[in-house]
Amino acid sequence: MSKLITFIFCFNLLQGEGAEDISFRYGFMGQLQSNPDSTVVLSDSSVIHTGDRVRINIGYIREYDFLLIFKDSQGEFEILYSAQTKMGAQSSEATKQDTFATALRWAKFRDPPGEESFYLINSKSPLSYMAKLLSRYDSAPNKAKIKLAKKIQVELDDLDPNAKADLSSIASRLDKPLVGGVTFRGDDDELKDMSLTHECRGTGGIAFIKIVLNHK
Repeated sequence: MSKLITFIFCFNLLQGEGAEDISFRYGFMGQLQSNPDSTVVLSDSSVIHTGDRVRINIGYIREYDFLLIFKDSQGEFEILYSAQTKMGAQSSEATKQDTFATALRWAKFRDPPGEESFYLINSKSPLSYMAKLLSRYDSAPNKAKIKLAKKIQVELDDLDPNAKADLSSIASRLDKPLVGGVTFRGDDDELKDMSLTHECRGTGGIAFIKIVLNHK
């Protein structure tokens, strides 16, 4: 999957953030070859096929670090979206505003099939080490990439709440469908390109979710 340009638009998305330690909203949109005239909501374990198109939207408070990391079916990593604050910088009114971003514009999946993994991370603490690893990985030769990929996976697993708590409690706290309508749906309740369909809530200053699409 090629590098993708991100376009950022500011909206008032995350009212009431204080009720949770940290959260963000997201939407995985799919346009499937089996039904090309419709847009569907994808979630963890959704099945996609070669040639199907996927788009990812996110909404978060701008003063926090946000990373969207993609691991393809061959185990190769890529940053699809990165927004980092300056360590130690004073929060301003501008950075406290909410941000909507198209983290992955409509893109087709290509062979080989397998698990296509997306890691969405919103953190109150800088994710500088993770970003540094991924930057080194991007320009490293093949042998070095293998070692760096292992380090990246260790860091991701360390952030993954599923490795730290009971799965039943995680299910109620993370990957929560939005109730009472979907942000950026039209009056006819149809999904739009910019729709956000789920909310991820975290504690301890980090909200993390892994979405795996089953590429057939």
